[in-house]
Amino acid sequence: MCFDFVAIDFETANNKLNSACALGIVAVKSMEIVDSKYFLICPPSEIFDSGNIAIHGITYDDVKESPKFPEVWEHVKTYFVENYIIAHNARFDMSVLKNSLLEYNLEIPDFKYFCSIPISTKACSNQGIGRSLKERTQYFGIELENHHNALADAKACAHLVIETVKRCKKKSFKSFIKVFSSIPAKNFYALKPQIYIKGYKGFEKISVSEIATTTEDFSKSHPFYEKNIVFTGELNVMDRRVAMQAAVNVGAILKSGVSTKTDILVVGNQDKRIVGDDGLSSKEEKAYKLIEEGYNIKVINEDEFIRLLGSVS
Repeated sequence: MCFDFVAIDFETANNKLNSACALGIVAVKSMEIVDSKYFLICPPSEIFDSGNIAIHGITYDDVKESPKFPEVWEHVKTYFVENYIIAHNARFDMSVLKNSLLEYNLEIPDFKYFCSIPISTKACSNQGIGRSLKERTQYFGIELENHHNALADAKACAHLVIETVKRCKKKSFKSFIKVFSSIPAKNFYALKPQIYIKGYKGFEKISVSEIATTTEDFSKSHPFYEKNIVFTGELNVMDRRVAMQAAVNVGAILKSGVSTKTDILVVGNQDKRIVGDDGLSSKEEKAYKLIEEGYNIKVINEDEFIRLLGSVS
């Protein structure tokens, strides 16, 4: 099977990059998507981190009857022969692929791969645009439905590359990379993959006004419904923006600071260089002071937040 390029996306069960639990593949020919495939994959371990589940919604029960990676590879390996492979933030997806191949002692293919971030940058008139798939597709006016579904993300990546080639007034991806030779084509066989996702260093400061619900279908019995929630500190397994979005999507009300109206304070790790040796942020100190004064504020950690997020009382 010969294509202009093949876009892929993996989702993982935990922070180990041999834990593929879903794969999306999209093939492009003559600037059109001509083939696509989606697989749920049973990973080597039954461990699914709560943060990963919160992002992609896949649990071990969803995949326990699904094929292991070697069986999936038999169905897709021809896509990786004599085709360029593209992924958004390619080092992650290529590391998942290589670790999965190594996990089962499968033959390592030799192909060239690209990252769609430097590709799409060539068509970004505003060089300050974010690098995430969501930000890039929004900039290009590409619809991204069901973000973090592996097939949806692979399709979005493919459309991002197609739109970039068109905006750069090239007829094909081959002619595009010939002109923009500074975009690196990397050799998969030579890749030294990441083994696991490293801990998140610091957190993005996000205004609560940036987060709006994407649904109107709330369960009034959910423990977060109509609760005023404040976040403080660094989350370990969940992207902070994802956590905030998940909260409003079950009916929570985000607040930027602790007050007498606060219902829940979600506490992550604190940088003692900033908050002092006691490790308490100003939000946490204020919450405990108000609790002593008789206000009903619940202080929870990230694990408790994720547990409650998935529950209905």
